[in-house]
Amino acid sequence: MIRRTEVKAVALNRERRERGVRLLWVFGSALTLALALLIGGRALAQKADEAPEITVDMAPLDMPVDAVIEEVREEADSAVPTEETGFRLYRRGLYKEAFKEWSKAVESGDVGAAYRLGEEYFDAKVVKRDIEKALKYYKIGANGGDPRAQMDLGTLYDNGWGVERDIAEAAKWYLAAAQQGMVEAQYNVATLYEKGDGLELDLERAYMYYLLAVEGGFAQFATTALENVSRMMSPTQIKEATGMARAFQIKNWEEIQAKDG
Repeated sequence: MIRRTEVKAVALNRERRERGVRLLWVFGSALTLALALLIGGRALAQKADEAPEITVDMAPLDMPVDAVIEEVREEADSAVPTEETGFRLYRRGLYKEAFKEWSKAVESGDVGAAYRLGEEYFDAKVVKRDIEKALKYYKIGANGGDPRAQMDLGTLYDNGWGVERDIAEAAKWYLAAAQQGMVEAQYNVATLYEKGDGLELDLERAYMYYLLAVEGGFAQFATTALENVSRMMSPTQIKEATGMARAFQIKNWEEIQAKDG
């Protein structure tokens, strides 16, 4: 499930709202800046071997940085860099150290750390925006099974941000996150099934995923969508779709890959 501390759903535009909002979980200001950069063809990129250029001041410390790193690892009960240890450094305002921690964690196979780096390079809260690096790390996280990275990667493909727009590829990643129980992705998948956009038209599956999103706590958008799609369905279809939702079981990434393979 998504674990951002300051997130909100952003409706994309009027056309999207009419046919079903696909959501990008970013700060509103980050979304505005990303659009401006991409539309103007001025997406910022850094050399692969460069350290991130932190754009905000580091928080003052009352102990050496190495001691802080050791402390956060003890707090996280980890002797090695992980998504969690990097996040603890980030929350203390040690942004450069957090990026280093996440980078080391990615090298060790921590897909959650890859998601964090992708998010940071896209949102540009403490570093300059780098769409290429965001895409790189989102792909690492998504291919490793992190549903948050899959959701965000799907959004990039859905909108053509940093990549050529590919709704089928977006659907692939939304569905992967939805099957792992991510309610925001379940809503997105429902909109695709409802319109036959990237996925084969299937009102029953649309209803199922809208219902799962509502019951999972994403009622703000999904409730109205559920009511709308139900008007296009027969009582028998609604009963069948409700049964599908009741039978739905969250899958892990290995199970999803095995089924697709």
